[in-house]
Formats: sequence, structure tokens, C-alpha cells
Amino acid sequence: MPRITKAHMKESIIPFANDGMKIIKENLNLNDLENREDSPTIEYNGWYYNVHKSIANVKPEIRIKRQNYRPGNTEYYKDQPIGNRITESAWIYKEGINCAGKNKDIEYVLDGYSIQDYMKKAF
Repeated sequence: MPRITKAHMKESIIPFANDGMKIIKENLNLNDLENREDSPTIEYNGWYYNVHKSIANVKPEIRIKRQNYRPGNTEYYKDQPIGNRITESAWIYKEGINCAGKNKDIEYVLDGYSIQDYMKKAF
């Protein structure tokens, strides 16, 4: 099983954040702070994205997840061989919001938004 090191995650958060913010801006209305939104699975550059905007606690709170194999049942795992399946996810907030407690270290800031709790897994 491949190992994902902290150094590797530090390098891979930049392309993830750039692509993710492009997907978010194209598919969600970030100015609407009264309605939550979900997008269907979006295919972009060989990745499959799931994006969700919540307004319950922090406005807006965006969850983004991408993977390099089609989402759904395990039948789609054959799109990528074992060891090459990658899943990345993060929470995105306006810059300076939700920086207390365990989220106080912001991993990456882009276009006025902070990318927090970035995770990368390979299997």
C-alpha cells in the first residue's frame, strides 16, 4: 500500500486547491448565504469531484472531495489499479473564519478562502 507522507501532502494541496476552487466557483453560488447546495458528481481533468455547501454553522462552509476513480459501488474501482486509487478531501472557509480550536492552523489560502483539514489517501 502506498504511503502518503506529510511532505507529499504539502506538495499536493496546491493543485488540489487550485482545481477545487475553480470547480467551486463554477458550480456553487458563493454569494448566497441562505441556501445550502450540493452538486452532482463533476468530472474534470480525470478527477471526479463532489462539492457540498452548508450554511448551518459557518456561512459558507464547503466540503470538497475528489477521487481519480468513478464514485459509486466497488465495481468502478477497476478504473484504477490497486495502489493508484487516490481520494482527497478538505473543508473550505472564508479566510479567517473557523480558525479556533483544532482548525487554527490553516494549511493553504487561495482567493480569500482557507483550505483546512486536507486529507489524501491512496489505496
